[in-house]
Amino acid sequence: MLRKTTSPVSFDFSREGGSIILARVDIWKAKVDGWELKASNEFKDSVKPTESAALALPKGSYTGIFQCFVQESLNGRYKFELSVGGKATFIGEGDVNTTPAKDDTKVFKDQFIVEVK
Repeated sequence: MLRKTTSPVSFDFSREGGSIILARVDIWKAKVDGWELKASNEFKDSVKPTESAALALPKGSYTGIFQCFVQESLNGRYKFELSVGGKATFIGEGDVNTTPAKDDTKVFKDQFIVEVK
C-alpha cells in the first residue's frame, strides 16, 4: 500500500471495544547494505480512544511497519484504525476472545510504503 504525503507525516490511531489495544509504527529507509530505522512511534495509552503523531521525514521513499497488539480485557471486542497522511491505511475489527483463557491475544503486522514529497 502506497501513501503519498508531505512532512511531517501524520499518523492517527483510533481504538474502541472491550480489549487493550496497543500499536507501533516503525519507518525504515532502504540502504545499499541493509536498512536504517528513521522514525518510530508507539500508540500505548490504551485509555485514550485516539492518539496522533507527526514524524518529520526528509523527501524520499520509506517502508513503514505497523504492528498492533490486542489483548482481551472486558469482553474481547476490538476495533482499530491507523491513518497515514489522513488516509485510512489499516482497519481491524472483531473478537479476540477465542478460548476459555482470560487473556486471549492477537497480533497484527503489516507494511506500507510512504513517499514523502
